[in-house]
Amino acid sequence: MQRFIKAHPKCIFCGGATDATTIEHCPPRALFQSRIAPEGFEFPSCAKCNNYSSDEDLIVAVIVRMGSPKFGDSDGKLKGMMMNLNRQRPDFYKTFLPSAIEARANNRQLGIEPESGQTHQEAGVLNVNDETRLAIRVFAKKLAKGILYKETNLILKNDDCLVLNWFTNANVIRDGGYKVFELLNHINGKSPKVSRANVVLNNQFEYKFSISDDQNLILIQAKFGESFGLVILGSRMPKYLENLLAKIFKDLGADYQPFEILQGEQG
Repeated sequence: MQRFIKAHPKCIFCGGATDATTIEHCPPRALFQSRIAPEGFEFPSCAKCNNYSSDEDLIVAVIVRMGSPKFGDSDGKLKGMMMNLNRQRPDFYKTFLPSAIEARANNRQLGIEPESGQTHQEAGVLNVNDETRLAIRVFAKKLAKGILYKETNLILKNDDCLVLNWFTNANVIRDGGYKVFELLNHINGKSPKVSRANVVLNNQFEYKFSISDDQNLILIQAKFGESFGLVILGSRMPKYLENLLAKIFKDLGADYQPFEILQGEQG
């Protein structure tokens, strides 16, 4: 670890102002089956940045595994993780898991038919509660800083801007596909293979990274199995992205704003 810290001396998660003392894995290893996480996603972090998101990391890992029925529990770890989450956040499942009536109605609306032996609750989509929204925000912010550093060695400063749009598997079913990715498909970017040794992990986590020639504007598109996807826009020019989005929303007169600010003028 000391060799890694010597090569990467500053915490990338708090703007590079603090010395790194630990290694942070982002995405967290618990998100991947048998904890086989991709190579190259270890980042220099101070202890505070490494530890503050442990509950949110667990929530995201549970969401990813529960939302990916093809391989979400192939290692048999999901039950234990759900029990750990219940101990850490005892009220979480009260609003996260739909009732039998809610699940049946949701599945009917989405055209989901439970497989033989499955209940509607087991086959259906999950509720997005406030704790889930917060966990995704915390996770997306760290992921964006990690991918930027991995691809460019740049550290996003605390006054730089990040904005987020995210969607669940339910949105994909309703829309008939990953519509936001389709809209951004024309933007050139890098879509690397994600793997460890000879194990390819793109079916669990994949991303596309785009950056402007002057390295001031960033676009990250990421997908986690069949569970959820993220679109993150970033700007290294203070207030540029915030002002641009504010103008767009004003011109459209839209009540719903598809992007929320993770970090910046209103972050």
